[in-house]
Amino acid sequence: MSNETSDNLVTAGVTPADSYKIQTAEALEEAARRLRSADRSANSDDVRALLDDVEFQVRRIKTEVSNGYEKVEADYHKKIEPVERIIIDHPIPSVLIAAGVGVLIGMLLFKNRD
Repeated sequence: MSNETSDNLVTAGVTPADSYKIQTAEALEEAARRLRSADRSANSDDVRALLDDVEFQVRRIKTEVSNGYEKVEADYHKKIEPVERIIIDHPIPSVLIAAGVGVLIGMLLFKNRD
């Protein structure tokens, strides 16, 4: 799997995570605004309804985050499992290929130092 592919998988998970953090913060800010603007004489039922609304929004966001995480994890496994299977089925060629890649990288690094 290339670095670009793995970076895309990570980016696909991070961008929605940032969006969910913002949504959660906005829901909590809205609740705080409502509580500040609430009448001092507001009864406990009003406060409880407000808190229930915030709890509902946070649960909804939590569910969306969980579903997004599961999707990213499934995509990751779908792309990684074939590579793992090849390595398990052919361990010696896999080690030789990895060693060859390491030698090439080493040669490129030492060539750039000269």
